[in-house]
Amino acid sequence: MPIFYHKKTHKRFFFIHIPRTAGRFLLENFRENGYNIEHHLTKKILEEKDVNDYLCECQDKIENGHAHYSHYNKWKNINGLSSIAVVRNPVDKFFSSSFPLAKKYDQSYLESWINFERVFLIQTKYKSSWWLPQHEFISPHTKIWKYENGFGNNFCDWISNIISIPFSIKIKTYTKSNYDELIFKKSKALINNIKKFYYQDFQLFNY
Repeated sequence: MPIFYHKKTHKRFFFIHIPRTAGRFLLENFRENGYNIEHHLTKKILEEKDVNDYLCECQDKIENGHAHYSHYNKWKNINGLSSIAVVRNPVDKFFSSSFPLAKKYDQSYLESWINFERVFLIQTKYKSSWWLPQHEFISPHTKIWKYENGFGNNFCDWISNIISIPFSIKIKTYTKSNYDELIFKKSKALINNIKKFYYQDFQLFNY
């Protein structure tokens, strides 16, 4: 959930990184467009070697890189900044996130609504950012882009208009991790549970 600072123009914006919505890909491209990450408390411009430690650092058990609205709304340094976020179809986002979940639960277990609800009520109670509904990340002033609309010229124009600096996609791929592997299958029962649990995201983001 970084503040990006442009080295030449000193312009800044706030990127709300919802897990599994191309955040790593965009982070690399923001940096290739001349942006560095600014610490949200100290305003220190972070060196590249310090960025991962900062993003993974937790405050109140929440990673800086994936802070949600009720958490980052307390950060004074974001006041007045333009904020942007990418949202994703909740079904696709869920299956994209399935790698760590599959270590604990079989698919058949989560195909039961009772089990599914119990598991994710616990996850969201403790604000596990991977499983929080996407609308909990968004502020009232956030500009939203849909993952499904891609990251081509229209996206670059959209970003450029918000941050008032020409933006382009310079890195088209990113280094994948083991948690990028898809585990669960898109069964009807599991999809129905996802739609039921993340109902507000489907409604608010028109999926």
